[in-house]
Amino acid sequence: MPCKLVNAEIVENLLTMKDAVAACEEAFRDWGNGEVVCPTKITLELGEDAEWPPYKNGLNAMPAYIHSKKSAGIKCVGGSLNNPQWGLPYIIALILLFDPATGIFRCVMDGAQITNYRTGAQAAVAAKYIEDKKKIKFGLFGAGVQGRTQLMAFNEVFDIEEVHLYDINPQAAKAFVEEMSKVVCTKFIIKEDPKDVMEVTDIVVSVTHGKNKFIKNEWFKKGQIIFPMGSFTECEDELLLGADHVIVDSVGQTMHRGALKSVVDAGKFKEENISATIGELVCGKKEYRISPDEKIVCIPIGTGAMDIAVATMIYEKVKEQNLGESFVFNNAVEI
Repeated sequence: MPCKLVNAEIVENLLTMKDAVAACEEAFRDWGNGEVVCPTKITLELGEDAEWPPYKNGLNAMPAYIHSKKSAGIKCVGGSLNNPQWGLPYIIALILLFDPATGIFRCVMDGAQITNYRTGAQAAVAAKYIEDKKKIKFGLFGAGVQGRTQLMAFNEVFDIEEVHLYDINPQAAKAFVEEMSKVVCTKFIIKEDPKDVMEVTDIVVSVTHGKNKFIKNEWFKKGQIIFPMGSFTECEDELLLGADHVIVDSVGQTMHRGALKSVVDAGKFKEENISATIGELVCGKKEYRISPDEKIVCIPIGTGAMDIAVATMIYEKVKEQNLGESFVFNNAVEI
């Protein structure tokens, strides 16, 4: 059976943030109902957090199966700190989709745009089930690609009254506002101190490469939700331990990397301290709506389930529109 080869241009033309949010919401609902298989990601250390190998890189393998779509796949993704100096994007990714019954490859697809969009979408979906307000003041740490897709995704779910932005690079913040003010119609305010972002916002998303725990517990106010994204350590331990609820996408994954790793390693945070998964919220098994007296931390660290959900949606469009190239790896026939 021919395998579809889908390049970045096709993905970018087919993928909208609205569709990414819908695909992630459906995948979280399926996951909460026990209809998704999503092992924790496997990391190949290539110098991102070690002196050797000397590449300042890391590669993740992220598999998943989504029963409602009868789709299985794996994303291979790397994030190299060297790439910007070579004119390359930080994230480079490839997604493989295959028939779960036979293992026959259905599609090989560029995964960079999918990674960026689903990372924004997964946080926005989670916020939809935690935040009661429809109109919010949105805080953002990080003015890179992920900052852009976070804002795009939250704009699909909420009426954003103001965006309060902080980046260690003032020029990056200015470029962000210049670009995104044409995409999202709202008021943008650049802050010189991250504390100022926390003081005035309902929801704060942090998408930096910070490993210095720069978000202080004393800044975290009642009635606020914070999303420390990805595998970095941006929040003080006391902030995490002082939250009324901690909500995650994948229990196994968040216990061993990213925001919670240091408090888990210190024996201060255990699995039973997690209030819910995003899947449990979306499918209705649990409910944790923010109240004026509570502080909530939500950690969508990123899973293969969201990648495969969005990639499968793109693959269906590719078939409908007869896009991409076909390549025969072997003569096997899908059952």
